[in-house]
Formats: sequence, structure tokens, C-alpha cells
Amino acid sequence: MKKIFVRTIALFAAVLPVAGCIEETFPVGSTLTESQVEGADDPLTKQVGAITAALHSFNTAGYYSAYGEHTDFGLPSIHIMTESMLEDLVACGEPNYSHYYAWSSNQAQGDAYIYCAYYWDCYYAWIFAANKVIGSISDPETADAATKAALGQAYAYRAMFYLDLARLYEPKDNNYVPVPDEIKGLTVPIVTEKTTEEEAQNNPRATRETMYTFILSDLKNAETYLAGQAFSNAAPSLAAVYGLYARTYLEMAYWEDGKDQENFKQAAAYAQQAIEASGCTPMTQSQWEDPSRGFNSASASNSWILSIPVVSENISNVSSFTTWMSSEAIWAYGNLVQFGASKNMYDKIADNDFRKHSWFDPDGFDYYDYQIAGSQEEQEYLTNPLSPGCLQPYANLKFRTSQGAVSDYTTGGVGDHPLMRVEEMYFIQMEALLGQHNRQGAIEALNSFMQNYRITSGTYDCTGDAPSDELFLREMLFQKRVEFWGEGILIYDYKRLNQGITRGYEGSNHPASEMFNTNGRSPQWNIVITRGEFQSNTGITEALNNPDPSEQIPVWSN
Repeated sequence: MKKIFVRTIALFAAVLPVAGCIEETFPVGSTLTESQVEGADDPLTKQVGAITAALHSFNTAGYYSAYGEHTDFGLPSIHIMTESMLEDLVACGEPNYSHYYAWSSNQAQGDAYIYCAYYWDCYYAWIFAANKVIGSISDPETADAATKAALGQAYAYRAMFYLDLARLYEPKDNNYVPVPDEIKGLTVPIVTEKTTEEEAQNNPRATRETMYTFILSDLKNAETYLAGQAFSNAAPSLAAVYGLYARTYLEMAYWEDGKDQENFKQAAAYAQQAIEASGCTPMTQSQWEDPSRGFNSASASNSWILSIPVVSENISNVSSFTTWMSSEAIWAYGNLVQFGASKNMYDKIADNDFRKHSWFDPDGFDYYDYQIAGSQEEQEYLTNPLSPGCLQPYANLKFRTSQGAVSDYTTGGVGDHPLMRVEEMYFIQMEALLGQHNRQGAIEALNSFMQNYRITSGTYDCTGDAPSDELFLREMLFQKRVEFWGEGILIYDYKRLNQGITRGYEGSNHPASEMFNTNGRSPQWNIVITRGEFQSNTGITEALNNPDPSEQIPVWSN
């Protein structure tokens, strides 16, 4: 645990160039620049701005410097990692260019590898930074408005970080790797602004009850200090706090502790408060399909409750979300790998659902008149079947290059990243209604959302597909998979709801080595604690770590 006190240095690590498959260009100077917090005269506001910037910084954890890792760009990369462990993210182009292979193939996920250590090294560095802000304010009650706002944002960030960690690391039962009784219900060590180095060296995994009590306490403080602050999706706001409450109570509703009904009610109520406090509305079709601003601009729609604003000083041509996730990014891995949808998911999407246009149909422009970014020459490169950069079947067109710049990473790579969209709150309400034994209300909520916001013609009605709670949950989760593909929140739904993945089937577009089908949860979703932690923290022994899931899921064969 001692490492937690020094890992924050990774946020400011210098860049050391190494060779790669693509000619690499690097940000100038440190990974944090003054322009990222320009206009913030208050020192604490600058510190909170530094946390925001660190969430999407090239070389966030120092893994590029140490290992040449092109996946080291913080929370958006973690989102690709978790999506790679599910069933709907597929390398539709050249899979060998994907640096996310360890996650998609369930290899090297044990405590000796950097692949599981990355979560730990990033999140605890960000927690350290939030603790610095919280610990610097001796008397919050007499602080000025700017100081209270910074304090509230730091509490909100810390709650968000611990909520992610708790959900990633709490081991859940599965059918492939047994979870020992002694680690059930354990999350991660809690480090606060008051934790001493000596305490950190003997800091056990917190029980989920202790952890969630702590998270709710942080959210309460955030709610208090952000009261009256104007809404902005560039940093935590009161609306984002309500959204985090909703996520937290939804998770707690499945604990089987007799409080499920109250927790479902709280989840639904806070989701509604997030909707109202933000004033946000679901994205429209034109916003969703915008070739210049689609899913890369926090201001391009009224949907985002919380985001990471990304600036040019903080990106690299080989290491950013757009670099990897935009199939149109000609300069980058994105056009080589072309992450896209699984055939199984794509084929189930109704043709009158505009979200289906997020992926390139096998029939191409005969199916839909897709809006392709770039100049006429660049569009030819992306659409001509004889071109090496031609869009492949099912490749995604959801995540676009900024301003439609498909060849220039300094412009095209500067894309904001969503952390919470208002649409998620609607889905939380649906699940909470079902949890309160109100399936009809949940059906009506899903029908309303789809009919009002996603269906272009005709009707959507899931009533006939949901004669039971289980079947409704399956349909709701499918629509949520379509809605949030690639955004990094779906792993928590799969893990909470004990859902399986299906990659192996006739006609599958998954690589043969990744065709896993699971009955219920994948053991890979119980993230393993890095060896460096239990070697320096006597509160966690190897026996109290999550079991290694590597290669424990059989590969499908027909």
C-alpha cells in the first residue's frame, strides 16, 4: 500500500519515446499543462482540474514510459479494457493490431501482470489527488464558494473512483473459478486524506458494507458542497452526484440483506433527480450520427451529465480513446483494428432503430446512406473496397474523429469522453421498477424510451417479449448494450445481473481464440489485485486476493 503514496507521480511522468508499429508523436512536456486549467485562478480549482485532466492523459500510469504501452491513457482506456471482456466489442479489421488482446482473450490476468495492475495504479493515483484537495481544507464551513465547489467535486470524484473499484474487485460467484468464502464481500483498501503511511502498510480490503457506507458519506459531502453550483458536464455537478447515488443504490439493491426494496426506490429517485438537476435530454439521431461531433464533444448534445474534456496538449497519436475507437482515424490503430459490433448483437437490432447506424452494415451503402467524415479523397480511402482502410462489416461509426479530421491527430484526436449520460438514468429507473415487482411499469418505461428517443418509424413494444421478469431483464439489457456500446459502463450490469456472454456461434465475427460462451458471469470480471500491493501491504495476503481467471473459460468449437 505504500506505493499508493507515490503512484501519483505517474500523473506527471515524462514521456520516453520507444519504437512502435505506427510512427509516434508525443505531447510536449509533462502530461499536465497549464492550459488545461487555464482561467482557474483558485489553486484548489486548479487541483480539481488536474484530476480531470489526469483521467485522460497520455502515459497516465507511467506504463508507456516503462513498458511502451499504447493503452496507457487513463479511464477511457479502462473502459475499452472492460468492454473487451464482454461480448459485443470485436476487432473487425486486423485483430493483430489490437493491444487489448490480453483482455479480450482472457490471458495474463493474474497478479504478476500489468494488465490487472493498470486499474489499481490509475485509480489510486486519482484517489491520492482527490485526497490532497480534501485534506487541504481545514474548515469547509467558513470556506468561500469556489473552495466549497472544489471540495464537493473532489468528494464526488473520490466516491466515483471507489464505486468503480468496489464493483470491479468485489468477487462474485461464477461457474468457472470458485470464489473462496473468506474473500466474498471484500472490496479494496480505503485510503483517505487522513490515512498515514504506517496505516497504509497494513490496510486490509474493506467489506462492501464498509465501502458503500464510505461512498455514500462522500456523496453526501459532495451534495452539500455542490449545492447551488451551476451545472457543467466538464466536472462533477450536483446532477452527477445524484447519478452516482443512483448507481450506488442500484448495486446495493442486490445484496440480499432485506433492504432491496428501499434501495431500488432510492436508485429510481436519485436517477430522476439527476435527470431534473441536469436538465439533460437523450441524444437525437442527428447528434448521434454527426460525422464531426458524434460522441466526441460534450457540447454537441444535451445528453452528457459528466464527461472528461480532452485537450490537444494531453494526447498522442498512438494513445487516446479516438486513436483506438474511431474506425475513421486513418492516422491510428482505429482504422487498422476497426473495433465494431458482434454479429449476434447487430443482427438483433431493429432496422427502425437509428442506433443500428452506429456500425457499418455488411451491405454498406446499399443498406444506409452513412455519413462518412473527411475530404472526398479520405472518404474514398474509407469506403473503396480496394482500399486498405476500407470500413469492414460491423466496424463502428459511433465514435468519430473530432471535427471530422480523419488524417490529423492533433485535431481529430481531441475528443471529449462521456462518463455519464442522462440515458443511463432512464435505464436505472427501468431496472429499479422491475426490482420493485412492477414489471408493467418497467415495460412501459422501456417502451416510452425507445418510442420517443430511438425508433425512427413504426413502433416498439416489448410487452410480448417480456412475459417474465427474466425475459424483460434480458430485453432491457440488450437495449442498454446497444445504447452504451464502447462506453465502459456495461461490465457493471453484466456482473451485477449475473449475465453470460456469447461469442461462439455459427457465423460469429469474433476471432476463433476469443469465442467464449459463459453460463452466467465470467470469472474475468473479478479483477485480480496486483502483486505489488500485497507485497507492500500486510493487510492483504496472497490468500485474500481474487483468484486468477486466466484461460479458465473454454473456447467454443462447433
